[in-house]
Amino acid sequence: MQAAYINAYGTAQKLILGELDKPTIGPSQVLIKVVAAGVNPVDFHVRNGMLQESGYHSLPLVVGWDAAGHIVEIGAEVDQQALSLKLDDAVYVHSPINQQGADAEYLAVDAHLVAPKPTSLSFVESAAVPLAALTAWQGLFNDGLLTKGQRVLIHNASGGVGSFAVQIAKIAGAHVIATASSKKEQFVRDLGADEFIDYTKVEFEDALDAVDLVFAAVGGNDILPRSLRVLKAGGRLVSTFDELSAELAKEFKVTFSRMMVQPQKEDLQKISDLIEQQKISVTLDSVYPLEHAQQALERSESARAVGKIVLNIEPSIVR
Repeated sequence: MQAAYINAYGTAQKLILGELDKPTIGPSQVLIKVVAAGVNPVDFHVRNGMLQESGYHSLPLVVGWDAAGHIVEIGAEVDQQALSLKLDDAVYVHSPINQQGADAEYLAVDAHLVAPKPTSLSFVESAAVPLAALTAWQGLFNDGLLTKGQRVLIHNASGGVGSFAVQIAKIAGAHVIATASSKKEQFVRDLGADEFIDYTKVEFEDALDAVDLVFAAVGGNDILPRSLRVLKAGGRLVSTFDELSAELAKEFKVTFSRMMVQPQKEDLQKISDLIEQQKISVTLDSVYPLEHAQQALERSESARAVGKIVLNIEPSIVR
C-alpha cells in the first residue's frame, strides 16, 4: 500500500512516500480503507522524535492518527451487532498514537474506537474532526469541568483544536473569550466567541480577570504562567502542550491539567450528533494529496493554519 512514513526521526525531509505492506488486523480490529486522513501537530512532533524513547513505535512508522474511510475487513472476535459495524460502513476514528498511523491507504484499528462518519460531512471534512474535536471536548469537560455560565479563555482559538473548543464551549453555555491574531478575528467570532483578544497587540493577562477556565491549545510564550494571573481562585488551567509546576498552580490556588487526548467512540459520537444538528461546523485550512504529505506537515508546523489540514488519499471518493 502507499503510505507516508519515516525510517528515522527528524525534520520534514525524513517523511517518505512509498510502499509498505498492508496491515494485518487482529481479532478485535477492523481494517479501514482510508479515504482521507487528518493532519495534527502531534504528527510532526512524533516525526521529530517526541516519543522516540517511549517504546511505543517501531520503524518504519506511518504517521497521522485521524482517518475517515470504509470498513473492508472485520476481525473474528468483533461483535458486529453490539458495535453496529458491517463491511463497507463509512466510518471515522482517532486511532491510538502509540500504534501505526493513518497516512496510508489502509489502517488497522480496534473496532470499539470506530464511529459512523457524519452523513452531513464529506470524508475529507470528517477526517478533520476526531483528534482535534476530542481534544477540545475532553479538555473542556473531563479536565476543565466546564459548566453553563462559566467564563472560559481559549488560547489559539483559530487553530484545529481551538476552533472546535470555541464552538463546544459556546454550546455548553459558557462565556467564551478567544485569543488569536487580528486577521482571524472575524473567523473566531463567527465560531461563537463572545470576546476577542489580539494576542499580537494586547497582553491578555492585562485585559482579563475572574476567568473560571483557561484552555491552552498552544504552547510556548509563557502561556501557562501568564494564564494563572487571569484565573479565579479555584479555577482550572488545562494545557494541550506545556507543563506547569504543581507548586506554581498551588500558589495561585488553581487546578492544572496537562491533558492527553484519548481515542473514544462515545465522545466522538456526541460530537457527531452536534455536527449532524449543524451546531458544530468544520473549517478546512487546506487539503493535500498523499504524495504531498511532507508539505502538509510543514503547513501544520508553521502554526499558520486556520482550521484543519487534511490529506485526501482517495480523491475519487467524495462523500
